[in-house]
Amino acid sequence: MPPKVQESFREQMRSFPYAQILVLAFVRFAEPITFTSLFPYCYFMVRDFGVARTEAEVSVYSGYLSSIFAFFQMLMGFQWGRFADQYGRKPTIFIGLIGSIISSLILGFAGNYWWALFARAVMGSLNGNVAVIRTMLGEVATERKHQAIAFSVMPMIWQFGSIIGPLIGGYLSGNDTRYDFLRPLVTAHPYALPNITVALFVLACLFVMLFFLEETHFKHKYRHDYFVEIGDFILRVVFGVKPKDRPWHNTRSSLQSRFKNQSHSANEESPLLEEGDNTEDQPQPLYSQEARRSVHRRPSNSSDDSIEGVGTVLSRRQSRALVRAYSMHEEGDEDNASWSELLTPAIFYAIVCSFIMALHMTVFEEFIPVFLAYEVARDETGALASKFPFKISGGLGYTSEDTGALLSSTGVLGVFLIVVVFPYIDRHYESIATYRRFISIFPFLYLVIPYVVFFADHPTASHLVVYSITCLKTLAVSMANPQIFLIIHNCSPQKHRALVNGATISVNALARCVAPAVWGYLMTWGEKGNIAWLPWWSVVFLTLLSIYQARFLRDSNDEDEES
Repeated sequence: MPPKVQESFREQMRSFPYAQILVLAFVRFAEPITFTSLFPYCYFMVRDFGVARTEAEVSVYSGYLSSIFAFFQMLMGFQWGRFADQYGRKPTIFIGLIGSIISSLILGFAGNYWWALFARAVMGSLNGNVAVIRTMLGEVATERKHQAIAFSVMPMIWQFGSIIGPLIGGYLSGNDTRYDFLRPLVTAHPYALPNITVALFVLACLFVMLFFLEETHFKHKYRHDYFVEIGDFILRVVFGVKPKDRPWHNTRSSLQSRFKNQSHSANEESPLLEEGDNTEDQPQPLYSQEARRSVHRRPSNSSDDSIEGVGTVLSRRQSRALVRAYSMHEEGDEDNASWSELLTPAIFYAIVCSFIMALHMTVFEEFIPVFLAYEVARDETGALASKFPFKISGGLGYTSEDTGALLSSTGVLGVFLIVVVFPYIDRHYESIATYRRFISIFPFLYLVIPYVVFFADHPTASHLVVYSITCLKTLAVSMANPQIFLIIHNCSPQKHRALVNGATISVNALARCVAPAVWGYLMTWGEKGNIAWLPWWSVVFLTLLSIYQARFLRDSNDEDEES
């Protein structure tokens, strides 16, 4: 990977917007908890509903639960992006969190498969938070040196949620409990307890969002936010922290004072009309450009106003970033987007790469638990039914607790990689080069997955192989995912970033809709025909395609720097 200009971690983190990134991270935490808590018990829940006639068909119906979520997310993702651009980021996140609470409770108390399917559809329909949070990260971390770290929050929180979610789903599901007061509940509804726990956690995220998350939309951030004022009161009284001035407090007074000063200066020093001026032909603004810039200027403690953060000499890229940050936006600009403006080649290729990664990662995340939960296939003599290299069937007989422990432990690794390893990689290597290097790991992983069944009689070796595969997957995703997010963000027009991110989420949702449905059938077909390698080796083709597609990636900032 070609190196880039080295910068110390202290310099990179100078003026970093810690507070808002922390709040966004906590809000983002709700989704992986909700999403991954289903994985350990999905196979057993579908089996208990009795909708599948054979064990092999459980994969198909498990795939439907994931597909319908992604299908409705695909339908609504773009609309939620447009909604966020029109009405603001916080209202969109509020609706998404409420939807997660309601759908989790419906899923937990579902009496049959169709109610569970309905719950997943509701969750997908009301889930527009991923695109909005991704947009807000870019609007909070406006300096280029901060953006890679800010965007790494998304996969880091996903990995951290991948620790907690599977633990909740694996250890709280089922009809057995040590607490007598919970026995009637878990006996009647074996999968209610993990979903009640998830709903309570999402409710906590909802209150954090209301009281401490600042609106970042260039127009709506000046709207009076009474919930943030309550949060400021809590910070001041409970924690002794002095909140910063809010935009709706100082915007009007700033304009009035500037206008007053300029009017006073004009009366004392300037003639009413310059010689040759024609006020009818050249109407004058109500207030000066300096006053206009003050409307959209951040508070004085913002990283954008820090001389240390900007630097004494501005590069062309920094200058353009500042112009974008401080320029006035005309009302209605966000509604005039055209596909030709949004789908530039840079954005198109980046979204395609994101789509392919979402496709094969969905296959991994959805069907690794199912594949490992299959019973060990044996012949009449008790030996393994699978024969190297092409006759492969069965799994390793994992329980929901085994799967939860596997996903949680690899989630711990993911957090370590993003917190410790990713900042070093980002400081020393370019985004596109990092992305290309780490996605080359995927073909090898999918090639060897089917062969773990040959370690079924050797538990220690099988655990070592399975954990090695999931750890390598975590490494590749942790390093590649933030980079593709950052590439898409940098290629997007500022006024349409929520729209582009919404379109990206819709495209990725299409991948998560197609993958479970198609590969659910491939899993069933492969299991029945003793060719369980088929679904995994077909994914190898997708990963090779993504490696080829990555050759066309371009970072708009790099292009700007060259021009």
